Amino acid sequence: MIQLKNIILLLGLFACTEKLFAQDPVFSQFYSSPMSVNPALAGNGDANWRIVANHRSQWIGQGLDPLTTSSISFDGKLFKQADNESNYIGGGLMFLQDKGLAGAYKTNSIHFILSSHVSLDADDASGLSAGLGGTYSNTMIDYSQLTFAQQLSSSGFNRALPTLEPNLSNVKPYFAMFAGITYTLNSETSSFDIGVAGYRFMKTNRTALNDPTQLDPPRYNFHAGYQTYLNERLVLNTNAIYVLESNMQSYTVGLNFGTFLDYAENPTILNTGLWYRGNEAIIPYLGLSYGNLQAGLTYDIPMSASNSSLNTLKTYEFSLIFRSPKRGTKGIPCPWK
Repeated sequence: MIQLKNIILLLGLFACTEKLFAQDPVFSQFYSSPMSVNPALAGNGDANWRIVANHRSQWIGQGLDPLTTSSISFDGKLFKQADNESNYIGGGLMFLQDKGLAGAYKTNSIHFILSSHVSLDADDASGLSAGLGGTYSNTMIDYSQLTFAQQLSSSGFNRALPTLEPNLSNVKPYFAMFAGITYTLNSETSSFDIGVAGYRFMKTNRTALNDPTQLDPPRYNFHAGYQTYLNERLVLNTNAIYVLESNMQSYTVGLNFGTFLDYAENPTILNTGLWYRGNEAIIPYLGLSYGNLQAGLTYDIPMSASNSSLNTLKTYEFSLIFRSPKRGTKGIPCPWK
């Protein structure tokens, strides 16, 4: 039985939709979910294609049912220019689900993405990528799993009584567009990229209370990354993201060290990193690349002192990436390419 505090949490989600990332969330491992950061990243990297899966469980503890976010995506290079494979058309699909309150709250969305990369010089030392996508999203609330205060009596919840919540309804499905652009600069030993993406250019109505004024505002992601060899056995990867949505803003910045454990064609690499999400959490990262498979695990360590009860809740995130056996020769080993 869902407890009253979970109902309050559900209502809070809809009262504060500007803080709800059900349509286009940024994971703690945002670098391992490139298509939720910028559609221009579809098909980037040295693999012809990749399959990416992410799972995030947050607010674990104190008897609460965790809010989980799961995604699976496929992206790759759809067409390459015959005389210059650095120029390509990319594309991808991503399915995303938010689920909370033991399944009483659920949001599903599917993203469709097309991208294009153009070299700005003969050696592809610099390049420009652009991406365009659309999202179809629906939110469902199973009221049969919820209990409300008016059902509470001395003997517990009497679910036979009416909830007296006739205005509650499921959120109507909707379609939204998004787009992005990135610039890359490469050398034999390093790589740099920077980009911006925008989501929901038109404000979208999203409410369970039939409130026409409750809208999801546009959201903008600004991101950058840098990779370089420190020596023949060690690679430094750094990246950052800044998110702007209405009157809310946040940023995450961090670095990863990739240690070569062998020198195979697709080497085994141990990844250890640390990220900081502004005034919210420190996020250690542990990952392993083996052949064409890469796995990563993070744990959010809360930093906020304003709510000590929230600091006891736990958040874990797991990522898994499988890349095509055929790989390019110019890529620098990196957990997010």
